[in-house]
Amino acid sequence: MIPARRTLLPGVAVVALLCGCRQVGDHERRGDQAYGEGRYAEALGEYRSAVAKDPDARLWAKTGAAALRTGNLEVAADAYLRLAAEDPTRVEEAAEGLESVARAADRSGDGKRLESAVVGLGMIAPGRSIARYALAVVRRPGAEANDLVPVLPAAIAVAPDAETVDSLLAVYAAALRETSGCDQALPLFQATLRRTRVPLLQGRAEDGVAGCSLMMGLRAEAAGTPEEAVLWFAAAIRVDSSTAVGRRALVGYGDARLRLGDTVAAAAAYEAVAEDRVQSDSTSLMARDRLEELRARSNFQPHTILRCPSRRFPSSLPRWPAGVAVLPKMAPPHPLRLALPA
Repeated sequence: MIPARRTLLPGVAVVALLCGCRQVGDHERRGDQAYGEGRYAEALGEYRSAVAKDPDARLWAKTGAAALRTGNLEVAADAYLRLAAEDPTRVEEAAEGLESVARAADRSGDGKRLESAVVGLGMIAPGRSIARYALAVVRRPGAEANDLVPVLPAAIAVAPDAETVDSLLAVYAAALRETSGCDQALPLFQATLRRTRVPLLQGRAEDGVAGCSLMMGLRAEAAGTPEEAVLWFAAAIRVDSSTAVGRRALVGYGDARLRLGDTVAAAAAYEAVAEDRVQSDSTSLMARDRLEELRARSNFQPHTILRCPSRRFPSSLPRWPAGVAVLPKMAPPHPLRLALPA
């Protein structure tokens, strides 16, 4: 009996496969018939049953069309995205479908489905214009900026006034910092800071410039390029040396200067953090440890640093050479606040 069972197993598998294919075909045929007769909800049910067993691009296209006819925009958007994923040669067809979903969502005021369709369009067809819907999408309550990265450039392009442009630039910069990193975000923070006169946006842009400059400095330090690290840390310090970011940049600046053999500048940077009696945290401890190590290693006594009332680091800081694109090129917006020589 055992040999006979072994002989039958391949046949059973073939029969099962044929039955499965027949079921998919039956669902698709019934769906086609219902669609042709205008019974779109019935057609959608048949297509979804078919695509569950055979996720073929052909069936995703039919599912999207039927879902769009019934007003099931969420299913339609998902089907057209799956169409593009299953068959890249049909991306244009999928983009047309998503644009139809966006139009229907816009007409019905369905902001969530509009966002899904527009973000999907930005993903599969970045060259297609989505400006008509982009601004409405980014203004939707509850929209996550990180999810809107493909849409924000189009929204900025159709913003109705300068203040909206500046606000969207700041949102775009922050989203890029979270998703792509400071290499792409920093120029947008710089642009926002150059353009805006709104204090809230200025503050956000300054924080972005300082945070990205610190990150780039730490990266340069880890890569063994202290000359570049000094410039990045100096850019962060120049924004405001009293913040958590500015104080960490001071320690990094001291580390980089020490690696370049400039113990006086290094000690001055460490001391500016260590002797701040207002703020005491892990950065202060870091600076004090470095000062103690420096004194124990070389019997070095740092020079007395002239203090200004705002407790900002007063040492002359290096600047990037003119024409370097990544340098924050804006003039310091608050000279007294920065307390740095011109």
